[in-house]
Amino acid sequence: MTIDILCKVVDNYGDIGVAYRLAKALADLDPGLSLRLHVDDLAAFASLCPEVDPAAEVQELRGWQLLRWGSPAECRLEPRPRLVLECFACGRPEGLEELLFDPADPEPRSVVNIEHLSAEGWVPGFHLLPAATRSGLVRKTFFMPGFVPGTGGLLIDRAFREAASRWREARAAGPGPLAAARAELAARLGLALAPGAAAASWLPLFCYERDFAGLVARLGAYAGGGSPEPSPGASKLVGRPLLVLAAAGRSQGPFLEAWEAAGRPFPAIALPFLPQEAWDELLLAADFSVVRGEESLARAALAGRPFLWQAYRQEGGYQQVKVRALLELLRPRLGPADFALLEAAWLAFNEERPAPGPGPGSPGAEPPLPALLGRAEALGPAFEAFAAGIGGLGDLAANLVTFIREIV
Repeated sequence: MTIDILCKVVDNYGDIGVAYRLAKALADLDPGLSLRLHVDDLAAFASLCPEVDPAAEVQELRGWQLLRWGSPAECRLEPRPRLVLECFACGRPEGLEELLFDPADPEPRSVVNIEHLSAEGWVPGFHLLPAATRSGLVRKTFFMPGFVPGTGGLLIDRAFREAASRWREARAAGPGPLAAARAELAARLGLALAPGAAAASWLPLFCYERDFAGLVARLGAYAGGGSPEPSPGASKLVGRPLLVLAAAGRSQGPFLEAWEAAGRPFPAIALPFLPQEAWDELLLAADFSVVRGEESLARAALAGRPFLWQAYRQEGGYQQVKVRALLELLRPRLGPADFALLEAAWLAFNEERPAPGPGPGSPGAEPPLPALLGRAEALGPAFEAFAAGIGGLGDLAANLVTFIREIV
């Protein structure tokens, strides 16, 4: 079976991250599958997968064929496209479109639209919903990833499964083995750790641009034992060692500037751009993570560690609808006090108020991070149970292959 996977890089690396992970998971399931990837931004792909040659029109990658979106080679595909996976309604390159809708081709073809991830209640109703195309021979279906039964689940490729198992074992063995595993990971990634840093609270940070002064102050309060919270009687924490791992990307510079301006109140490392598998391991090694978007949200949820999620900002603050929907899935696993703390943090982190002049809004509130980080260990079992529940839905790629074999 030949499968064409289509991806346009619209914003940052989430789109190509999902498409790349999907290809890996499909190849793990069935090495006999022939995969062709069509990607418009090969430089972005090369950041996640260094084997990619950004200058090549057509290349071999891990036994797959990788084509630049719009390459003349797409007009001459052999075998002809019979099964197309369209990631996030990205459309189709012209050459592939002509072959797919060739009126002289009598064979049936299928397009499966892999949709965006959401915890909203309407998602199961759209899963496997058929859609019309301009040809009776081309069938289109929506395939919805998700966190609940009735959806396609999340991608859980073999590398992630193996890494998750290793980190669970290290964590269960106690603080010493966990610190040793972290030190080994840091050495493998070329990160210089200060003495004792492997045993600190690890916090990978990957979010959208914002004013980081308040966030840095709250992280500093956790590390130093102070409390910037304005509420009377806010509890003072015992200072705890903290290591922030600031992910490469648009937020790294502003975060480090705020950290420098605050006098470096805690240790922080500016990460290089990491291959996908390395970022996954950092989330698995973390005590608490700050993640954004969709791809890193899915990894953080499956890692089973407490996290703070920043959703992609949408007009009218609609991102809060998505945030509240995911919070509702976490609510049954947490006690009332812990859920109230998590809810306050997530909603504050995703709130925006109108900017006084032209340009995007600024954060409207700061999350109560010292208290949340102070409860990270207690929150761990709830997030582990949430991850196990998602894993019980099965791997999205396996669920997708099962569906594909029913329609071809």
